[in-house]
Amino acid sequence: MLYSSQPDWELCHKESEDRTMSISRDNTPELQRDDFTEYIYDVTCFGDPINPENAEDVASGISRAMELEARPVLLEGVAAMLTQLGVACAADDIEPMLTEVKRRYKEILGFPCPRTVQEWIKGTMPGVTNRRNHYDLCYALEMDFQQTAVFFQKHYLTMPFNVKSSVDAVFMYALYHKKSYSAVTELLEKSKGFVSQENAHTSTSQIISMILDIDDDEKFLRYLSEHCYNNEQQFQLARSIISEEIETVRSILLRYEADRILSPERLGSLTIEALLGVKYQGSSKKSKDRKLPKRFTESLPNDVTLGKIIKGDVASYDLLRKTLMLLKFYNFYYEAENTDPNTIGGNLMDFYEELNGVLISCGFAQLYVRHPFDCLLLYCANSYDPIDTLYCVIQNGRN
Repeated sequence: MLYSSQPDWELCHKESEDRTMSISRDNTPELQRDDFTEYIYDVTCFGDPINPENAEDVASGISRAMELEARPVLLEGVAAMLTQLGVACAADDIEPMLTEVKRRYKEILGFPCPRTVQEWIKGTMPGVTNRRNHYDLCYALEMDFQQTAVFFQKHYLTMPFNVKSSVDAVFMYALYHKKSYSAVTELLEKSKGFVSQENAHTSTSQIISMILDIDDDEKFLRYLSEHCYNNEQQFQLARSIISEEIETVRSILLRYEADRILSPERLGSLTIEALLGVKYQGSSKKSKDRKLPKRFTESLPNDVTLGKIIKGDVASYDLLRKTLMLLKFYNFYYEAENTDPNTIGGNLMDFYEELNGVLISCGFAQLYVRHPFDCLLLYCANSYDPIDTLYCVIQNGRN
């Protein structure tokens, strides 16, 4: 059994600067791993290499990811922060946590705790649509800038500070410059009327740099008004890398289809089949019969969503991140030769570093082995045939 009640204490304790995750102009250090996370990392990446023809090997990786899915990662983070603040509790102390969170909303934020957040504390998985709720909870728990960045990645399992969103930009500015919540409210209200700039193409790293440099509310609002982006304008670097990776996949596919003229639609279908081994459309089975974690299967690319990404249409963060990771995985391991344990381990570390670097450059959440999707992808990488192992994992979820 993988479950441990020990919270991720690194979130709570401010340690020396070389052991904390920070967003900087130059680099973003790897997320630190507590004892449990280190254990998952070791058994996932450095256990005996997987044989995709061995059903027990495939089932073992899926079982580990399912157990990670079942962990109350948000409640672990909330409990750890409350304990740090002097209210000792564990992840299963629902009522004490809920009572304290409600009190903090009223006293610190000045309004009742939203029903959505209350449902989170009762065990519902946080959604991704209203990110203000995510930031408000961090403010209510008195997190600073770095703690918030870590909390998003480790406990919301999503990216922090999508600065091309005005809400995220306001919270990054406020947290970094230690603004009060009343200042946050005022900044959000003043920025409501800002409209997207069609010709705005400033990179995410440049925007972050400016936000960290500006420490004047009016200057910040002026800058924000000139750097507003609609959904289609966000994640441009990720979209560009995805397009390049798709072309690499298609060049591989065309080696075997050289005598055929393929329509864009057929090429899209073949690309999805190359990534997933099947024309994946999700499972119709009820959640109680789920054979793969929801956090793995949700937002996997298909013919339609891949086409939307290519056309520049609106695409969710989760879809873009998973599509990018799957493309990098396929292209890396199509060329790699996993012939023996030493080679497998070396290739996995190269893949890990390469992929993590790309995710960071795109502003996405780093690789985190306690995320069920990341865990299973890395598990498949520790294999004599990583691509076939991924196919077997996905096929298992459809049977």
